[in-house]
Amino acid sequence: MKRTSLALLVLSIAVSTLAQNPGDLENQFYFRFGYSNPTSSYFGIDDDAYWDIVSKIGGTFELGSIFMINSAALADGLRLGINVDYAEFSYNQLKELVPPSTLYTGLVKLSSKIGPSLSYSPASHLVFDVFVKAKIPWVGGIVRWYKDGDVDDGFIAGPGIGIATGLNIRYRFLMVGFEFNSDRMKFEAVNDEGTYFGNYSDDSDKTPMPSLSFTFGFSF
Repeated sequence: MKRTSLALLVLSIAVSTLAQNPGDLENQFYFRFGYSNPTSSYFGIDDDAYWDIVSKIGGTFELGSIFMINSAALADGLRLGINVDYAEFSYNQLKELVPPSTLYTGLVKLSSKIGPSLSYSPASHLVFDVFVKAKIPWVGGIVRWYKDGDVDDGFIAGPGIGIATGLNIRYRFLMVGFEFNSDRMKFEAVNDEGTYFGNYSDDSDKTPMPSLSFTFGFSF
């Protein structure tokens, strides 16, 4: 009986050792927030003179997970995964001097993202994640107003499409991220049917909204 118990104990230890490779990485759930900066081609405007006189601010908040595929081991500490952002809330604002007043353009979006990731842990508790994700901006809104409070225009958009690429650096429960987003949505005027915010090319009236973001958060 003792020999049987000992054999079962040894077998269970062996199985658990085989099932859990020392290089395996754990699934992660994270939330993060940070700064979102529109690039110089935001709204399809590639005019350096325009961006020289426009100030830009923005912010973002994300909830997401990284699901590790440890069964597809590439090397010790190197693992494939699926990176999902369930929800990304972002806001960007442009401030432009339009004498005798100042014109503000604010854009708010709710998006989701999903795509493959490649994670590498060179040391205990330290992980680098590189990812490429398809991005779906579900809904967005643009409001333009003057400094005195008068609203100039309002636009709203349904689902769009985009790509997000970037890098995470994780240490224990801390997480820092860098990301480039290139998404497009078709904005229609709220009170003027048939008018679009965008129409920057002959074959598309979707408004491009490329941006860079730097985020800080917590991963568990």
